[in-house]
Amino acid sequence: MKTRVKIERIIQETREAYTLVLENAPSIAQYLPGQFLNFFLQINGQEVVRQYSFSSSSFIGEPPSVTIKKVAGGLASNFIGEQLRAGDEVSVSSPNGRFTTTFGVARRVLMVAGGSGVTPLYAMMKSILAQEPESQVTLLYANRSSESIIFKKELDHLERKYTGRLEVRHFLSAEDAGLEKQENTVFRKLNRFDFQKYVDAYWKENPEVFICGPEALMNLSVESLTILGLSADQIKMEAFSGMPGIESRDDKPEAYTQVEIKDFNGEPITFMAESNQSVLKSALDAGIRLPHSCKESMCGACKVRLVFGQLNMKTNYALPDDEVEQGYVLLCSGFPQSEKLVLQYG
Repeated sequence: MKTRVKIERIIQETREAYTLVLENAPSIAQYLPGQFLNFFLQINGQEVVRQYSFSSSSFIGEPPSVTIKKVAGGLASNFIGEQLRAGDEVSVSSPNGRFTTTFGVARRVLMVAGGSGVTPLYAMMKSILAQEPESQVTLLYANRSSESIIFKKELDHLERKYTGRLEVRHFLSAEDAGLEKQENTVFRKLNRFDFQKYVDAYWKENPEVFICGPEALMNLSVESLTILGLSADQIKMEAFSGMPGIESRDDKPEAYTQVEIKDFNGEPITFMAESNQSVLKSALDAGIRLPHSCKESMCGACKVRLVFGQLNMKTNYALPDDEVEQGYVLLCSGFPQSEKLVLQYG
């Protein structure tokens, strides 16, 4: 469901990153730290949909805010940063996403971020520290230079406020140490030995891990932590951006699949899907507007249940394991693998 909300303020965080402080509208007020909003933007006469994570925490009374980093050639991030102003309204969805946390007993938490991937982690960090007085958090944050560190002053303030409970370690890959030594900064890339030091120190406490950043950083983190003995249940990840080429590929011969979808607006529909592209893209090409939003396997808006046939999800950041076991699939990343598919909503 779309709703219009006003931009109350725009805060310039770094040269490329900025935060939109939104009005506390009822439609977005009940969000969890780590979740995101879909933004529905009208750019050059077309609707462009993008997802941006909350950087705020409702648990400490902050207004709903999302933080966005401009990327070279980025259609939406540059449009918002250059064209929108405080007082403008934007169309957004209700809060989405499963990359979040619940609160309870004291725990040891490791967070690993790269670039703007720190945004949802920053929201969760503030919430955990406020809600769980005995919990401890460590953030390993990778950037190219000190100028690209988002929330630098805020992170320094939180370290002072939560002395002994929060540790932030910066890794700067394209900057020399210079004359000024910084205790919490390492002038190199994050590597597997950094994870080993952490796990060696805290493995008895069964640490919980949250990772968000570029694909290479996430792969390094998961591989290192898994080798060091952490289980899949201890590690939660969020893709920092959509995976390239998710809608189509050309590594197999062209073939077609008959797709039947039940209970779409109360009636079944059928169409032919190409094997070299996602089922969602085939449907849209055929003029059938199935429910969807991000097209990046993150929001779960295109979720259906597979009743018959074979479908391969290229990526999945939205469905938990229990829903996958129940047969649910994402059409935006699902490629047909059989002559016929039967799918069902609900």
